[in-house]
Amino acid sequence: MGIRIGIRIGPSSRLPRPTWDRTDDPVYGNVTDLVRAVLQLKNEISLVPPEGYILVVKNIGLSLRKLIGSVDDVLPDLPSSSRTEIEGTQKLLNKDLANLIGKMRLAQQNSGTSLSSEFRRQMLTASHALAVDAKNLLDAVDQAKLQANLAKPRPE
Repeated sequence: MGIRIGIRIGPSSRLPRPTWDRTDDPVYGNVTDLVRAVLQLKNEISLVPPEGYILVVKNIGLSLRKLIGSVDDVLPDLPSSSRTEIEGTQKLLNKDLANLIGKMRLAQQNSGTSLSSEFRRQMLTASHALAVDAKNLLDAVDQAKLQANLAKPRPE
């Protein structure tokens, strides 16, 4: 039971049931964990004081580190033709995280001002972009696994 990553991220969204076995698929599990961390930010941003943003953003960063590590572990087994796209998406995710951190700092600096809600909204937008790009990374890894015949059929 995973979380669907798409245009809209919310507690009721789910990933469609995969067409192959996701048991022991660390990339899939780490994407799900990253999306959960983004949802935590979405749910807590108005509840925690600005100095508490760092803990939630740190959780996203740690989830991203695990995701990239799990992709690095499977990368040698994937076709070389797919590595460029996967590595490019990994770089994009790191830029997304840097953007989120920048937005967090602006939100912290402008808390208590009339622009406070705008900067929180920008944090949410940045975290959403990161979640969407994580889903794109999962799609790229999945396509590479299909090319390499590494995807196991889903048990019935």
